[in-house]
Amino acid sequence: MSDGRPAQLSEYLEATSEKNDKLIVIALSALDDAKKRGKRKATVEVLCQMTGLSRNTIRGREWALAKLKALKKKIKEGREEESEEESGAADNAPTLDSLRDRVIRALEQNALLFDEILSLREIIADKDRQIQELKAGKILCIIPPTGRRTE
Repeated sequence: MSDGRPAQLSEYLEATSEKNDKLIVIALSALDDAKKRGKRKATVEVLCQMTGLSRNTIRGREWALAKLKALKKKIKEGREEESEEESGAADNAPTLDSLRDRVIRALEQNALLFDEILSLREIIADKDRQIQELKAGKILCIIPPTGRRTE
């Protein structure tokens, strides 16, 4: 990476970030399922309890906050729909705003994936350069040193 960090540190941070992302996704999917959610609310605090991560770790991921906000809205609308269904008037059509939000989230995730691809390309190019240097050094080591031979 071009941020001046050692490669091992960068790899560790990326692996930790990916692990944290997976934990957040699992927790959000559990909150999305009414049976798994139980009486828990869709809040950052509940996500912290479910994942064992800090608030700032979760709040640093805008996609997680957007998903949490959508989940809160879905839960709230679900309660309202339950009361409307009892009265006999339910509207399940997605709104234009929710569709727009979904498209924006997809574009943001696409941008993050593109950045990840670019950073991986840099890592691969660096590794290829290191391999070439090692090969060049290996060839030089095979040539015996010039000088006096003792037999």
